[in-house]
Amino acid sequence: MRKVVLADNDIIHKLACCGLLQELLQWLGVPPAEVWVLPSMRFMLRKKLKADAAALADLEQFLLQVSDLPAADINMLALFPLEMDVGERQMLAILVNTPEVEHMVTGDKRALRLIGGMCANDPALNQRLNQARVDCLESIMLAFIEQLGFEAVNAKVLGGLKSDTVLQADFGARSWKPTAGSH
Repeated sequence: MRKVVLADNDIIHKLACCGLLQELLQWLGVPPAEVWVLPSMRFMLRKKLKADAAALADLEQFLLQVSDLPAADINMLALFPLEMDVGERQMLAILVNTPEVEHMVTGDKRALRLIGGMCANDPALNQRLNQARVDCLESIMLAFIEQLGFEAVNAKVLGGLKSDTVLQADFGARSWKPTAGSH
């Protein structure tokens, strides 16, 4: 059975700013064509990244490899709260209706909180989401550190620090550096 990963705009934007999109594709462990992104992301992120040539180049290489998310069922979209970002609603509708979707990566913590609240009140949604893996920016960065080492990830992130307050707190010239035996 094929395995599909959904990737939201926020995570793609933040990792493009750090030059880490190819590392994301490698870490996900699925063929790049099985990574689905919102069709609108292509235009939105090109506009956001137009002043950052390196990030834009990383995005363009990434876009050549991934696939567009199919249209979500309108009835399924209606189940998700309107205060949730439209893209997150589309991704969740696809996740719920598409058994081969096994993983979602997101940089939207607000959406994760809303999803958590929904799961508490909807046992069927809770069951389906418990079958899928969801990773946020922090868990992905920890996986990159584990795989590549702190210094390598820190060096990549230095150029993208302006993109995220979490990255600003955790990376940079004065950031924490692991010592022997620390985790």
